[in-house]
Amino acid sequence: MDNNILELSFEEAISKLENIVKDLEKGDLTLDESLEEFQEGIQLYRHCNEILNKTEGKIKVILEDNAKDITELDYDNIDF
Repeated sequence: MDNNILELSFEEAISKLENIVKDLEKGDLTLDESLEEFQEGIQLYRHCNEILNKTEGKIKVILEDNAKDITELDYDNIDF
């Protein structure tokens, strides 16, 4: 993975990923440009996914420190 991507915050990476999606959806890029954007998008996705997984692990540690049993929550049904 590109070191520049690894240095991005989650919010920065998501923003770049959204821009790539917009560029690809426009359809104005050449095939080579599209492939390059797609590859960068995959790297950004993996970076964001890694950040989310680490954050989930930290949350579980916090919950373990504050309760004997961890209650798994269904995050799809929670309004944030």
